[in-house]
Amino acid sequence: MAVAENFNTLPINLKSGSLEVRLAENSLEIDAAQALRYKIFYEEMKANANAKQNKLRRDIDDFDHHFDHILVFDNNIKGTVNEKVIGTYRLNRGKQYNEEKLFYTSNEYDINSLINYKGNILELGRSCVAKNYRTGSTMQLLWSFIAQYVVKYDIEIMFGCASFPGIDPEEHKVAFDYLYRNYLAPNNIRPKAVEDRFINMKSETIIKCSFKEFLAFIPPLIKGYIRLGAFIGDGAVIDYDFNTTDVCIVLPTKKIASRYKLHYDRN
Repeated sequence: MAVAENFNTLPINLKSGSLEVRLAENSLEIDAAQALRYKIFYEEMKANANAKQNKLRRDIDDFDHHFDHILVFDNNIKGTVNEKVIGTYRLNRGKQYNEEKLFYTSNEYDINSLINYKGNILELGRSCVAKNYRTGSTMQLLWSFIAQYVVKYDIEIMFGCASFPGIDPEEHKVAFDYLYRNYLAPNNIRPKAVEDRFINMKSETIIKCSFKEFLAFIPPLIKGYIRLGAFIGDGAVIDYDFNTTDVCIVLPTKKIASRYKLHYDRN
């Protein structure tokens, strides 16, 4: 393992068993991420693809080639890059290299408080793992990579949209109310849903639930964020294209590197 002072000069490459995680290095590998996302978001989760996405069988948008893409490979699979890639995450350090401040989250939330934050920020998105690999060890490897990325680029706050299934906010009112009352981000880093899409998360009519009950109401990814110390923005947003109702996660990184120890092999 390299000494600490050389850390920022090295690419990150982690391995655990047959799994390897690193950043996409070329357009072919980004294409593999897009293919996996299409399979999971549109075929498995029934999101609404446009004509171009359906024709190419890829989840594509205008953001991909501005961002970094984490890829998880299963090196036991003998085949093409597309066949080997079993997980992906999209990362955007927009302030560092994109003068237009290109953030996917800004389609749903006013994130000026984050864009104007004095420290380094990182947008997370398009997270997915192939069905047969949705295990704790895969997620541990992914988050260990993110922890090293956070250290490498001195990230202080991560954020992004996270989804509840379906487009009926009433189905999630217990979870939304609990999130609003207990995890609302501090005002100086609090995103707010854009006015014409804003859905109030606070409810005056529901019976309060326990933390254990609350955990049963939220998706695994959001549960993971909460356990890492995440906050949420003000307001939920319906995403009709993806057949989801979104909240905005705001995650200070203080706990990330310490929780996900750098104990995997790095080459």
